[in-house]
Amino acid sequence: MKPYYVVWKGPVHKLSGLGRASRAYAQSLKRQGVAVSIGASNHRINDSQGKKALIYHHIPSSIEWKKERSMYDFIILNTVWETSRTPQSWLSHMNKFDAICVPSQHNKRALMRSGVKVPIFIVPHGVDTKEFHPNNKKMLLPSAAGKFTFVSVFGFQHRKNPEGLLKAYWEEFSSKDNVILVIKTNGYAAQENEKWIQQKIWQYKKRLGIQKDTAPVVILGRHLSESQQKGLYTLADAFVLPTRGEGVGLPFLEALASGVPVIATGWGGQMDFLSPGNSFLIPYQLRSPSSSMNSAISRKFSNLFVQKGQLWAEPDLNSLKKNMRKAYENPELCKRKGLQGRRDVLRLSWDRAGVLMKHAVEEVIGAKKNKDEG
Repeated sequence: MKPYYVVWKGPVHKLSGLGRASRAYAQSLKRQGVAVSIGASNHRINDSQGKKALIYHHIPSSIEWKKERSMYDFIILNTVWETSRTPQSWLSHMNKFDAICVPSQHNKRALMRSGVKVPIFIVPHGVDTKEFHPNNKKMLLPSAAGKFTFVSVFGFQHRKNPEGLLKAYWEEFSSKDNVILVIKTNGYAAQENEKWIQQKIWQYKKRLGIQKDTAPVVILGRHLSESQQKGLYTLADAFVLPTRGEGVGLPFLEALASGVPVIATGWGGQMDFLSPGNSFLIPYQLRSPSSSMNSAISRKFSNLFVQKGQLWAEPDLNSLKKNMRKAYENPELCKRKGLQGRRDVLRLSWDRAGVLMKHAVEEVIGAKKNKDEG
């Protein structure tokens, strides 16, 4: 393979899971010996450095095709999607890329179902098992001391199903149970702060008409330090997220790496690494996202999710209750599943992602070379 150069354009400066994944992908490609410039929009590249490839890790419909095609020999999209089909506005753009990298089988199926014709490569997320591990010091949270602790980590949006999680927990557990639910979440605008999220949740409880003395819920809607974030996972006896759809589900990986079992919906990108051995899986029905939007207590993003033909999972709340109760009553089972999860993710390194992405880039370069020569 002749020398080539990669420019990575993605949300590398964001603190979100997407931002962390973008940084990790680019760095993993560098570690494989690939010349990578991260976030360089106007980088001057010498012809002596070989062919120029752009890896575009943004919404596909936002790319400036004329500009980018004038600068690069190859353009590869790195993307992720959560429902059964991508937004319709993406399709014409996706088929202009030379190839697309996605992190899960779930994503590949969604793209193919949406009409994508260009090559699709699966390049899974990784998890740093040295950073996230069972020996991390637990986050200090006095209200959780001595209690069985459920932890959930998600952005405060409807797709993550905060309604289902809270309803199931409030209905299943009372103050007589020695249990607590700790939710680490975030809004998507300045006013969507911790207090605002807490108000939305307490209003929802009132709307449900739940009168009984329920088990406690702690809402953390502020930024946590790295050590606090790692310690939040090890504080947990079980991680729970009855999501409606994930491209990957980075918190699932981080929980398993921390030796914590997962209670999760059995549909989505997370099913590439979740199993009955490391998780409590919740059955579901596939439904149109529009069917539950009226009950949303958080951001809907309906412009993306309420489109023709899209489906996502509605997890069975009775099963969620039973699985949370089963976890609570069987702490030793939780420990066994957590240990299995830790073993399972040891092979899911970011270096593996770098190897697979390098392979994808070189496949694209080779295919275009053969086409030109033919």
